[in-house]
Amino acid sequence: MAVHRVDTLLAPYVRLITFVGSALFVSIYVINFIRFLKDFDTFTKMMERFQLPCPRVMAAGGLLFMSAGSAFYLTGIPIWMLLGTVLLLMFLIASTFFGHYKPWMQSNDLNHFFMMLKNIGMCGHCLATVGFELSQTGAVPDADTVGRSLHEMLEAYWASFRPCSWILQSSGMVLFTAPFLFSCLHYTMDINQLVGMIREPGLGRCTARLCALLVVMLLLVSSFLYMSGVAILVEFGALGFLSFLLVSTYFSHLKPYLQSGEKIHYLHIQKNLSLAGGCVMVLGVAIFEGGRS
Repeated sequence: MAVHRVDTLLAPYVRLITFVGSALFVSIYVINFIRFLKDFDTFTKMMERFQLPCPRVMAAGGLLFMSAGSAFYLTGIPIWMLLGTVLLLMFLIASTFFGHYKPWMQSNDLNHFFMMLKNIGMCGHCLATVGFELSQTGAVPDADTVGRSLHEMLEAYWASFRPCSWILQSSGMVLFTAPFLFSCLHYTMDINQLVGMIREPGLGRCTARLCALLVVMLLLVSSFLYMSGVAILVEFGALGFLSFLLVSTYFSHLKPYLQSGEKIHYLHIQKNLSLAGGCVMVLGVAIFEGGRS
């Protein structure tokens, strides 16, 4: 009842919450679009290292996918948001394979493995978004109305995929938990590493071990709640993920980045912000469903 009351109070701000989440989710694409647009030659050389044909064309295509995908995604209009999500997903799959999977297979660098897991989580959010937005589309327009406008053509196209919406949404939510479940498994197998990280601010050993146990339980429980698909449980799962992301980003990446300036920490911050944006978006949807029920 208490959660229902909170959802009802927050219901008028759902649009703002989901927009903030959307902005956070696409922030990594916007930042990299600006960075690579300013230094297009570096982006082209990256395509050459990936051994892709026509590297300048591929680089220009990447910039187009990032910019158009982000712009469409931020509209919040189901038809155009679907198009933006697909563009971002295609770019994300390619960048994950060439930028992290192949280097990880060649060098066994765990940083690439962790980046790949976070990208899988972001892919999961894209799939879940596609599934949710497909369920918001209308019926397939009659043949006479198709072709009147690009909007109607897209509406007819996306509406034909509506039967797959539940599958896409469910599989996307499962994939989103990948980085959190792996972190849970990783910390469980090496709890002393997590205890050492928690002790850095000056906590005692017993307190640090208790906090480490709570972190592992938070990740495990939040993952199962998130995958349940039940609005109120998903809400608690997203809150758990968001809490973990905020704390881990600050202590594991922001502080080290400010001290050392290492680029790897900056990249992790970007991906964590994007994952946090996905959590905020899901919170907005869950609050809307909870306030309406």
